[in-house]
Amino acid sequence: MRKPNYTPEMIAVIKGTNERPFNKAIATDIARRIEKSPRSVIAKIKSMGLPYAVQRPVRKDGSAISRKIETVAAIAKALDMDLDDLDGLTKAPRSALIALLREIP
Repeated sequence: MRKPNYTPEMIAVIKGTNERPFNKAIATDIARRIEKSPRSVIAKIKSMGLPYAVQRPVRKDGSAISRKIETVAAIAKALDMDLDDLDGLTKAPRSALIALLREIP
């Protein structure tokens, strides 16, 4: 018979954590307490159906990552234009698109 990867005591530690939704920092703390890897704890949290907030990637400067199409859509809205009229603008560098958006009154 195969030994379970998580004992009832380990599961009790996860369920006993009051902070919801779980995130990477909480999972890392739990992992340290039950001597498992953070990735394993995250997988267990998800398999138990508990809420888990995924950490969204950020740029090196700490700003949120956005897609160029979102910036182009913001430019179209600021200029009161149809998004289709700005077709191809997504090929411009991100910095140029942000500078353009910043200069629109």
